[in-house]
Amino acid sequence: MTTSEPTMGQFHFSASAPRWAWSDDMFVLHGMSPGDVVPTRALFLSHVQPDDRARVDLALDACAIDRRPMCCHYRLVDLAGEARDVTLALAPQDGGQDGGVRGFLIDDSERERQAVAQGVNAELHRALESHAIIDQAKGVLMFVYGVEPEIAFQLLRGASQERNVRLRTIAEGLVTSVQFAGGLGPQTRASMDELFMAILDGGLPRHQPEHRAPLELSVVRSGATPTLRVAGPVDLSSMAQLAAALSQLLATAGASGDVAVDLRGVDHLGRVTRAVVAAARRRCEAKGISMHIILNEPRGTSSAAQLLDRGRAEPATSGSGGGR
Repeated sequence: MTTSEPTMGQFHFSASAPRWAWSDDMFVLHGMSPGDVVPTRALFLSHVQPDDRARVDLALDACAIDRRPMCCHYRLVDLAGEARDVTLALAPQDGGQDGGVRGFLIDDSERERQAVAQGVNAELHRALESHAIIDQAKGVLMFVYGVEPEIAFQLLRGASQERNVRLRTIAEGLVTSVQFAGGLGPQTRASMDELFMAILDGGLPRHQPEHRAPLELSVVRSGATPTLRVAGPVDLSSMAQLAAALSQLLATAGASGDVAVDLRGVDHLGRVTRAVVAAARRRCEAKGISMHIILNEPRGTSSAAQLLDRGRAEPATSGSGGGR
């Protein structure tokens, strides 16, 4: 894409002569027809935006009196009140102080507008890219967990706020990981095949997936120790529920300073469960509360170690808070 050459006006003045000599383009830059006015220093400065006027005034004196080349940028306000970005270049002429000054005034407005437009376009492009990758990540969560778009976005945003990681970074990581893994596994692909073909046939899948049981949370007391019983699936779609229940559990610790979390009913002790419980354990340590974890595994197994790190894991016994 080609652009027209910027308008450049030329002028000449000397310290001893009040009148300046302007080229036709100088008049055009100031919104006038050639010869409309008598160009003077006062006229020239009157069309400089007030915030820039002192700087331009100093540049004129530095070149006319000190005989130094000068260059500066300022905002020119033409006769119609339109502002434009210009570059002023000044050079002393031969002949001592009376040799005068030759000046050039270049209209940079179009270049500035193009720079601004390019910046806006780049920001818009980044925003659209970010929106697209977040939508893809939402689609993954919607399909896996069967949630609405708003819930999928809340899952992403909640994880972003909890871990202080940019939302786009999480979305990119999720989508890229799914792509590198070749999808979400054979079972998920089979379900998608069934759904896709059923839609093409204008009907519904012959085998509808069973409704997933909700996460069940209840606080009971085993002696003086309040115990949170957790049963069902703990995943991204239910981690906020578990985190809220753990916060309530910590508030009921009381004088004993002990709480317990019974995880024997959890479908799968995956990374989500471990992350939520570990965060609650750190809050316990800060408050001087002891957290006991009840598992179906013998003491010291890998799941228990990962859940508590430095905490205590209790194997399930007849006196460990009961069953589901």
